[in-house]
Amino acid sequence: GWKEMAADTQRLICHWHLQLADPLYRHFTGSYRFDQLNHGHRTLSKQQVVRWLREQMGERWAISTRLQIASKLLSSAFAAGLIGSRRDPRPITFPRVPEEALSYLLYLLREVEINGSLLDNPYLASVGLVGEFLDDRLRGLPGLAFGRQGELVDMGWRHSDLTTWADKNGVCLSPVKEAVAS
Repeated sequence: GWKEMAADTQRLICHWHLQLADPLYRHFTGSYRFDQLNHGHRTLSKQQVVRWLREQMGERWAISTRLQIASKLLSSAFAAGLIGSRRDPRPITFPRVPEEALSYLLYLLREVEINGSLLDNPYLASVGLVGEFLDDRLRGLPGLAFGRQGELVDMGWRHSDLTTWADKNGVCLSPVKEAVAS
């Protein structure tokens, strides 16, 4: 129902909804991948992800299962623009996040219970929107009046909720709202 949705926006919305639905994917894309960069690793391999899965799940899964899940995690991350190649070593990348996609995410996250805060969470971290870079993006975002002074944050929402934001932006959310509710 979203007329003329950009491909970048579509990929990101699919990515964020998968994160909402799948805690393992959320942890992989929103924490592990980001932590690897913070430790100086600019690439990921399938074997690294298999080892990470073993750390997360212990011996609960056979190696063949961990290999399949690692492949699916990497494929999904590649489709979202979070991994730059289908072959090892896979560069860790961050996709371009259009304003409309970021606005959608923020209005969506206001309405669902998440781990973290509205400005510090795996959804934003997964696309590299953290710290001052996030603040800079939020200051220029239509639909939001953002200000920060030290630890004090002012989120001036221009719309009361996601549905109102969508109505003002020509977006029909009924299929999305049903998916989030289920």
